[in-house]
Amino acid sequence: MAASMGSHTDGESLITGRIVIALDATKDHFEQEIKQTINEIRAQGNILHAGDTIIVLGILHKYLHPMGYQMEAEPLSIFGTHKREIEKEVTKKVDTYVNMLMQSAQDCEGEGVDIEVKITAGTPVRKVVVQEVITIDAACVVLDRYLRRDLTYYLKHIPCKVALISDNLFVKFMRPYSIIDADSIENKLYFSLSKQVPLAPPPTEENTEQSVISMNYSGSVESSEIANNEMVTYEQQENSTSLEDFSANPMQERSGRSAREEMKHSIPPVIQKEQKPPTSRKSSNTPFLCIACGAKTELYIKDSMRFSFSEIQLATDDFSKDNLLGEGGYGHVYKGRLKDGQVIAAKVRKEASTQGFSEFHSEVYVLSFARHRNIVMLLGYCCKENVNILVYEYICNNSLEWHLFENTENVLDWHRRYAIAIGTAKGLRFLHEECRGGPIIHRDLRPSNILLTHDFVPMIGDFGLAKWKTDEDKIYTRILGSLGYLAPEYAENGIVSVRTDVYSFGIVLIQLISGRKP
Repeated sequence: MAASMGSHTDGESLITGRIVIALDATKDHFEQEIKQTINEIRAQGNILHAGDTIIVLGILHKYLHPMGYQMEAEPLSIFGTHKREIEKEVTKKVDTYVNMLMQSAQDCEGEGVDIEVKITAGTPVRKVVVQEVITIDAACVVLDRYLRRDLTYYLKHIPCKVALISDNLFVKFMRPYSIIDADSIENKLYFSLSKQVPLAPPPTEENTEQSVISMNYSGSVESSEIANNEMVTYEQQENSTSLEDFSANPMQERSGRSAREEMKHSIPPVIQKEQKPPTSRKSSNTPFLCIACGAKTELYIKDSMRFSFSEIQLATDDFSKDNLLGEGGYGHVYKGRLKDGQVIAAKVRKEASTQGFSEFHSEVYVLSFARHRNIVMLLGYCCKENVNILVYEYICNNSLEWHLFENTENVLDWHRRYAIAIGTAKGLRFLHEECRGGPIIHRDLRPSNILLTHDFVPMIGDFGLAKWKTDEDKIYTRILGSLGYLAPEYAENGIVSVRTDVYSFGIVLIQLISGRKP
């Protein structure tokens, strides 16, 4: 189906090809983000043709160690002691991407275009991307915005057309033509798994699937599907080997003409989640926000929903005192439950608040871009005359402030403190480095604004003082926030940068270690 790079030109559009969207799979990518990228490619008019295949290629360069920390996906780990963890992580990513792309697959069906997902574990990312693009024999590669730091390297080594996804999710060509003198690289062995995106989800859990992974010495690991087969299958060619053999000598070579050796290793079938009667608007496949209490969340909401005042009034039992969670300078926060069962935290602005309206618009705008596991999700908002309400998902286990300084009967274990520190750092990194549209500066990071689930997953909240960082290195602003957590340059001169949050995070770390307030 794929054409050679030399023959796939604009003048020969009838030749089918493969269009690769290369993503950093270690980072979070939302459904709408990938869908918009595909729509951008479709809208270009000169990239896709009937019979083409869009391959969403995710590079997984880090994986979760059984001890809870992240490790580089190096060959020694991939085919050594941690191969099971990597297989599990890759399989999970494939299923996540496939589920996100089903709607896009339906949209592309009428144009005769298929969508495939391929996740490859390996490092360094740039070399894995180049090797996979060449192995796939792509006609065009669209690079994730997180990969642009190595753009010069890609332009030098990738022979096909090269485009880049910008921060506003537009696709811009960096090189709208193919080249024949691209620099070659040394091929290495990586672990990968690919899967065709179906037009509809699997009908029942009776149809189990097994993925067979093929490995060869000269290229990347290929994969295909075997459906309705519960037996572990091994297909061998001459001098076949096992995964254990790779850990001892991962890059065997032969003199003269290279002999291609292939081994297919079966992966256990994907376990289908048990279907339970829905208790809310969320399906049983919706990810859990907190496993302990069963609260669920959404990975992505396209637009924050606008609620009517009567909906919030009914959900909070007419803003009952029994549902009052807390009170601050902004206003009151009430716990509530929507008709569909979704538990919410409604933040109602005080009418006397002088900062309320500006904070309200700031928080709605900022949180529409902040979608991350360690950030409290804004579900919607409500405006009625001089009343503004922000509706968040309810975080079930109080704040870090409460657990550190008020819940003296149950002192946080060290492993939980460590996990809270790591999770908070991930949320902060997302705001500073990965959030679409530019860095977001929180300006008020402190234990009372770090909420916890019963699984002690930290979630950064209260974005009332958050600001976008512009292209300028420094922002001068009014000094707001909490004393004891303010960076010196901010407290003295009102200078705001990402370092402002890093300083506050450092104070939080000291509190996690010492158990004392600043």
